[in-house]
Amino acid sequence: MYRIKLFIIFLGLLLLWSCKSKDNIIASSSEFKESLNFPLDWIGDYEGPLKIYNTKGGIDTISMRLVIDYPNAQGYFPWTIIYDNNDVRPYGLEVINADKGLYRINEYNSIELDAYLIDRHLITRFSVMQNDLIIDYEHTGDAITAQFYISGVEHQNITGGEVIGQDTIPNVNTYPLSVYQKAILKKKD
Repeated sequence: MYRIKLFIIFLGLLLLWSCKSKDNIIASSSEFKESLNFPLDWIGDYEGPLKIYNTKGGIDTISMRLVIDYPNAQGYFPWTIIYDNNDVRPYGLEVINADKGLYRINEYNSIELDAYLIDRHLITRFSVMQNDLIIDYEHTGDAITAQFYISGVEHQNITGGEVIGQDTIPNVNTYPLSVYQKAILKKKD
């Protein structure tokens, strides 16, 4: 009798575990499916104000538009940024390795920026003309939030580098942040 009860408990736990595992598999597959839909789920025409903040307390606002379209004959997803309705920047988004979240933004002028899809964010980081830029596009349903962080490439301060007790503290470089920009771009109908 003891073995039968133990066997029934074991079967019950096995059944409960298999149901829970199935839910986890379904959740994982839907997350995987969602990640496979990039950049198709992002296709659209988005617009809104771009706020530009600097460290002196200044704030400027200009209009920004982001148009993402279906792939062209070369396989690029047109990724067009328009500032103030007249500064048009036609780029192309290229899928390099979707499984690894690696994409590339081609500026069609010999500049190609690696970009990484992490969760619902397409992020790129690069340096140009003594500035380091981090650009983060986050897809949030009917909107894309674009954030730009601009800093100098030369460190402002170095701290750490000491031995405290038995711990060797690494050097940490900080960099001067000069500009932050943010736009919440709503999808047009």
